[in-house]
Amino acid sequence: MSVVRQPSRFAVGGALLLGVLAVSSSAILSRYAMGDDPQVARAAAGAAPALAVAFWRCALGSVALAPLAWRAHRRSPVALTATRRRQLLGSGASLGLHFGLFQASLALTTVASATTLATMSPLFVVLGAWWFLREPTDRRTGIGVAVTIVGALVIGAGDLTAVDLGPRALLGDGLAFASAIAVSGYLLAGRAARRDVPATVYSCLVYAVAALVLLPACLAVGVPLAGFDAGTWAAIAGIVIGPQLLGHSVFNALLAHVPATVISTVVLSEPIGAGILAWLLLGELPAAAFALGAPLVLVGVAVAAGTRGPVAAPDAPVATVGPDGT
Repeated sequence: MSVVRQPSRFAVGGALLLGVLAVSSSAILSRYAMGDDPQVARAAAGAAPALAVAFWRCALGSVALAPLAWRAHRRSPVALTATRRRQLLGSGASLGLHFGLFQASLALTTVASATTLATMSPLFVVLGAWWFLREPTDRRTGIGVAVTIVGALVIGAGDLTAVDLGPRALLGDGLAFASAIAVSGYLLAGRAARRDVPATVYSCLVYAVAALVLLPACLAVGVPLAGFDAGTWAAIAGIVIGPQLLGHSVFNALLAHVPATVISTVVLSEPIGAGILAWLLLGELPAAAFALGAPLVLVGVAVAAGTRGPVAAPDAPVATVGPDGT
């Protein structure tokens, strides 16, 4: 593993922006894949159930990264210790659970509610980073996290009051919030594992583990994994290329240089992009509170993300992050 200087703050900021823009399209593409009557385990003819979308985004994401991961491994072989293997398994299992819960929530509640509640991970990442990774949150980051969470809650509260809630939507809200807890484990385990595992190798293995976690769940409840029409497969391909490869994979690469707390806070801006896209493409008009919450989210993200320059993970050599993720 070669040692190089850290990426510039401009490069990190650009990568964070790219990642957020990519993941903001996830909910919209998922809705297209699930059709006009989205369901968790069943779907109309040609459409895909929520759990099938979750499985294929992980499985195809792993396959897409496999050549780059193999190249990175050949260039800089990494012997995975027992600790690293446990971290990779934990990260992948957490990611699989997150996607399963998040995709299911999109079938039950609005895009704004699902994305807002699913991005509440800073609540748990701040505590986990301090407890497990010995990365205390400084005052400015804490202020940024607090402002961002308030803004996201304003968006979610406005959305909740703008729709006729029933048991179905409330269940979807609960699943979305549970997915935020799950993704916290993914970010924290990834922050530790990325100390010496190349980004493409890490992402490829974690996506594969996530797919293997989701597959038996799909089979157990009889979720169809094939038989979709061309438009559904195109939407799934869009999820793999955008949110998975340009979103999550970029965040995975940054975990070697940026604390998990900052990344999880930046992702809180996702509901803004998702809400705008839902309005333009699905006709889900954001509530009036969106105009108040969105600026709060952006201010909080700017404060938290601008707290410090890039930092390496604790006790880590700095790994080169090139086009192939090594």
